[in-house]
Amino acid sequence: MKCFVFPLTHANLFPLTTKPLNIFEPRYLQMVEDSLETKTPIALAYVPENGDTYRSISGFGLPQVIDQRPNDTLLIFLPGQGKIRILQEDTSDTKPYIIAECEIVTEDLALDETLKAKYMTLSKLLVQWVQKHIPDPEQREIFIRSLKGPQEIVSAFAAYLIRDYDLQYEMMEIFNINDQIRYLHRLYESNELTI
Repeated sequence: MKCFVFPLTHANLFPLTTKPLNIFEPRYLQMVEDSLETKTPIALAYVPENGDTYRSISGFGLPQVIDQRPNDTLLIFLPGQGKIRILQEDTSDTKPYIIAECEIVTEDLALDETLKAKYMTLSKLLVQWVQKHIPDPEQREIFIRSLKGPQEIVSAFAAYLIRDYDLQYEMMEIFNINDQIRYLHRLYESNELTI
């Protein structure tokens, strides 16, 4: 499948989470417009700090325009539909942004019963974080209600509680829910989280 690639430092898009993005560069304004017109997903590709290239595993989604400002800049939400692997850039296209051939990454989402206790610990920590960091009770309730299962909890946990973007990207490269839970639990035990 084709994707438009949006390389960005300090940004990972996890499945079933939403990333707000301010779009102001003309090439990315065109990319959002083209994505909406052609229903081509945007891959939010992680670029390490001081890096010169993006990583191949990326979250992807179709943008939603939240606000079009008088100066023509946009606030968009990019909801994470899943993960993709960026395979090869299409260098024949003359668009001012990157177009690439991508493949959807299939994740194993079957929860191992032996990890139930670790999963419940992560769930409780995430709810504590929500209660501490989202002051509006209605928004807090909406957020908590959206955490319906392991993938929602694991993705939200990784997106909001891991403070190191390189560690977040390591999580992006794990495609088994049980390995993701083990990884997050290790980070919790080593105090690598924002709680």
